[in-house]
Amino acid sequence: MAASDVSRDVEEIILEGGDRRSQVADTTQYPYRCICALRIRSPDGQSWVGSGWLSGPRTVITAGHCVFLHRHGGWAESIEVTPGRDGTSRPYGSCVVGTASLRSARGWTDQGSNLFDYGAIILPPDCAFGSQAGYFGFANLSDVDLSRVVLEVSGYPADKPVFSLWRERENSTVERVLMDRSIRYGINTTGGQSGAPVFGMFNGGFYAAGIHRTGSVRGNIATRISEEVMQNIISWTDEGPG
Repeated sequence: MAASDVSRDVEEIILEGGDRRSQVADTTQYPYRCICALRIRSPDGQSWVGSGWLSGPRTVITAGHCVFLHRHGGWAESIEVTPGRDGTSRPYGSCVVGTASLRSARGWTDQGSNLFDYGAIILPPDCAFGSQAGYFGFANLSDVDLSRVVLEVSGYPADKPVFSLWRERENSTVERVLMDRSIRYGINTTGGQSGAPVFGMFNGGFYAAGIHRTGSVRGNIATRISEEVMQNIISWTDEGPG
């Protein structure tokens, strides 16, 4: 996540080999129409931007720090969700939700642990975007399965034109480090891409394997969809049926 009006202090970009991100030309194509731009208002009145992805008809998965902002008052006051956004174009409409619609893991909200930095937004029945746009599969992939998948991160970076969707795939899985609760990769990201899906093609479909959360000089990092994370995503997805 990054502030839209103040310094971007959460993520860094990896410039080794150059910034390889490219803009998604048609955000209505699957799976890009399932990726959501987030406009976030924190309790202290600041405005922020982030990314998320549909896991079901009315559930958007994102980073925990997009829904619960430890240094800015806790649960977001409001979040505008726009799937497949392309600048001012909102091909599927948008929806504004309040605090009651937000979810996260207690490891994030209570302890502030980066290992639990993920959450969800439950949309109201009249904003069942996934029923029209579709949604990602998600899975607790083993190390072996992950080693065979080329990963991509697609989201809404704050250093690009406002609310334009950008993507980048790995050059090589050698750039990736798998941990029990995290995935580190050599994919360029900047603030605003927090909450973006870290996904690839698996068994003939697009599956999210992680939730992008932050970056460092050693590589950018996702919360890995472990069995525990997957069960939470399933539970939150069940809260937003079509």
